[in-house]
Amino acid sequence: MKKRRMLCALCLLLGLMMLCSGCEKKESADDYLGRLITRAKENEGELQSVLETGIADAKSSNDFVIDFPDELKESYEAFLKEALNQVQFELNKADKESNDTYIIRVTYEPIDIAATTKETDAGYVKNISGTDFTTEVKNLLEEDTKLLSNATKQQKKSRTITVKKSGDSYKVSKKDITALLQDALQGYMAPYEAVGTVFDFRDFMQAYLDAYFKGDTERYCMHTGESAEEAAAWYEESFNSFRLDDLTDDQNTRFINAIKAIYKNCQYTLGAMRQVSLTEYQFDLTATPNTSIVNAASELDAGTYYSTAEVADAFLNIYDKYAAAPSYGTETTVTINWNSLNMASSNASADENFNRLVETIIPSE
Repeated sequence: MKKRRMLCALCLLLGLMMLCSGCEKKESADDYLGRLITRAKENEGELQSVLETGIADAKSSNDFVIDFPDELKESYEAFLKEALNQVQFELNKADKESNDTYIIRVTYEPIDIAATTKETDAGYVKNISGTDFTTEVKNLLEEDTKLLSNATKQQKKSRTITVKKSGDSYKVSKKDITALLQDALQGYMAPYEAVGTVFDFRDFMQAYLDAYFKGDTERYCMHTGESAEEAAAWYEESFNSFRLDDLTDDQNTRFINAIKAIYKNCQYTLGAMRQVSLTEYQFDLTATPNTSIVNAASELDAGTYYSTAEVADAFLNIYDKYAAAPSYGTETTVTINWNSLNMASSNASADENFNRLVETIIPSE
């Protein structure tokens, strides 16, 4: 009898469990969309597509040659998560468009990250002290994150999202959810673009110096859009000013080849780059001055010659010597002011700051 009662009780319990499981509330389309948004707010990994789209847009709109560092992605996604948590989303009840398609209107008040961080970003790039791109962006993100709790907000807006039934669940186009989150975070790549603009120009200056002094034009072409042939022609033409009327064509060729060899042995390092204004930059340049040209001139002046032929022969021999074994002075660091517009101008070589830069690396007197 007792066993029969226990069996009945067990059957009753199982029946209640089955009944309750059948009464569980099924997730609605709007609940599903809300869960996706909440997941993005709680887990920065959900913002990967938002960041990847932002990286591509920033590279295209700014013509960046430098790439977004992989080491920076985790920190940037964390920044986006903090920003997204400042946005409140309101979801209307889903409108059923067809048996498996629902339309949901989402209302939200976007935050303007670019406007929020503008002053801080501008101040930061004026005082960059390091040369590691990833570190400098991370440092700025830390500063900008502190501003998000009082972020500038835009007018409330709404957009519709299509949710489709998929078996017992739903699905939303990745493109649609990414576009929604992007729209809620206006100007979210501003910190990266602020520092990226400075480091891209720093990369440009490095490429320019390597092309000018060493004839290494590959990265210079990436920045300027010039072909390898055009850059090579520019490099060759830059040495035409060394041609001397007193030398034959063959002697001038020998002399210019010696100058090229001396230039290729120049030693310089670009330090921290700072953006003073829209087109004005300031950077540190450390160089071990290549004193070959100065010493060659002094050595030539110290000799005694009885004919122009002897002068020419001594002249070429001296420069060949320094081409094979350049001489150097004491390492020095100078601060150079530079207008980025000069890089696109044929007058760059006439610029006072350009001449100071060259004279620091390879003095002529």
